[in-house]
Amino acid sequence: MTTDSFERSSAALQAETTIRGLLGTACREAVTLLDATACAISRVIGDLLVGLDEHTVSARPLAHGHEYLISDFPLTREVVESGQARWVSRLDSEADEDESALLAQLGFESLLMVCLPSGGACWGLVEVYNEQGGFDVEQAGLASRLAVETGSLLERLEPPSTR
Repeated sequence: MTTDSFERSSAALQAETTIRGLLGTACREAVTLLDATACAISRVIGDLLVGLDEHTVSARPLAHGHEYLISDFPLTREVVESGQARWVSRLDSEADEDESALLAQLGFESLLMVCLPSGGACWGLVEVYNEQGGFDVEQAGLASRLAVETGSLLERLEPPSTR
């Protein structure tokens, strides 16, 4: 990934004038920047994670509009509570069984999750998927940087009463 690539992604995000457009662009840019298969953005509402937007280059769609209890997935909860990126591969023998089962159900090998911060909290979750191969520290940092940029722009577009 080059600085130019991130700058192009940042410009694409900044050009958006609606929340829906911003989230869709963030998903597309995450897939491109991380050379991933798919990306979904979900809203954190208490213990519930509600799917809002997604982008995939795979023939298999993600579960758009999905709802999950955050407490059912320890690694997901850790990301939401700590704000720190985490990744998992279903090939990892130490991976959480529920996270691995969900990856298998969706047809992916690995998942990178980062908090989408906005309004001083974890507004949402960015989930980046790969059909083959895992993620690393550099990709986690890049995804976090993209999420922070998205969250900052979200604050500009989202009325304060809905936060």
